[in-house]
Amino acid sequence: MRLIETKPIGDANFYKFSVDFIGDDFILGGKTLPLGIITHDILNIPADKLLSIFKTGDKLNDLYNRLNAENYYDELFIKIRETILEIIKLIKKIKPFSYFSIKDEYNHVEELFDDSKIEMWKRSFASMPIPNINFIPEDTAMYDNVIVLTEFIKSYIYLCADTFNFYKVAMMYFVNLTENGFRDKVLLAGFTKEFFGSEQVLGWIEELNATEITHNFTLEPGVWMAPVVLKNKDGLTMLGRRIHFDRMLNFYVTDMFEGLAAGHYSWQCGICHKFFFMTTAHNQLYCSTVNPEYGVPCAYVAKNKLNMPKQKKKDGYGHDIWQKRYNSLRNEKSKTKNGLPSAKYDIDVCDKAIELAKRHYEDAQIDFDYAQNQYEQDMILVNLISEAKRLLGKK
Repeated sequence: MRLIETKPIGDANFYKFSVDFIGDDFILGGKTLPLGIITHDILNIPADKLLSIFKTGDKLNDLYNRLNAENYYDELFIKIRETILEIIKLIKKIKPFSYFSIKDEYNHVEELFDDSKIEMWKRSFASMPIPNINFIPEDTAMYDNVIVLTEFIKSYIYLCADTFNFYKVAMMYFVNLTENGFRDKVLLAGFTKEFFGSEQVLGWIEELNATEITHNFTLEPGVWMAPVVLKNKDGLTMLGRRIHFDRMLNFYVTDMFEGLAAGHYSWQCGICHKFFFMTTAHNQLYCSTVNPEYGVPCAYVAKNKLNMPKQKKKDGYGHDIWQKRYNSLRNEKSKTKNGLPSAKYDIDVCDKAIELAKRHYEDAQIDFDYAQNQYEQDMILVNLISEAKRLLGKK
């Protein structure tokens, strides 16, 4: 028995996967992401794409029911293979599914359903008195293989139905959260307790069964957990927890509530009505992505629209980081100007670094991917100084 996980990176397959939780982040397939981002990604799946995922999963569920009810024939296995591949094609470039190992998914399909494997299934079933998966003798290699086969198929049925069901619950929750204006951890906790304690909400959730094989949305995900030693995003060794999931819904619910506990949440933009991701209690009202209708970020649209609440600069994404860096650079400039022994940088370098910091902050208001993935790195003091020296031609 192993008391602590030693594998550096957990599995990242839809069938079974492991997620490492450390601080306000989690690690999936080697990618470090903020708590709550999975819920945010699901909220922003286009409605037509979400419906296609659900309908294709429902088609796979029908094929699975036929697999249980009918005797083996090649065409059924081929249809199951084609439907799973159709699902992968639908989701492989969409977050949060793109965080998983899509290459491994294709490999699993090949291992279970390629033409040579279907020929093996055909021979195995032909040797049985009743060629049906429910009549395979236990404690046989074929029985074990069929368990893997059926669990793999069900993982895709769950993925499609769970995503659709969770989306509806999360959408109702975060739309209400936005309308009520709750942002800090205390208000988030109180609202969450009231929302999920409502008999009306619980009754609505009870009606969310999308397919016979799936259970209702639940606030009690079934998972198992083990401690794990790993490095955080700063390279420091820390003790975290590795949670093993065998169903998407369990991961979705865990991510949503872990995110809320950390003060991470999704907020609906008052202009384009898409959701943007928040990790602070700032009163950011509009998303930082370019609105395709106007060609500028939604915050700029609101600024020039009548009767729209105006967003203050301090409530923009990453303002705290900009303010901290601006203050430190002004301090470094003052040291140099006053000839203090602790001065490190020339005045023109400090001015250029301040200019760069402002530009990075403005870019973070426009480009969501940049804001999430690169902004903090660019705003590190030594990186700003290095970039300023390079642009000034200094060493």
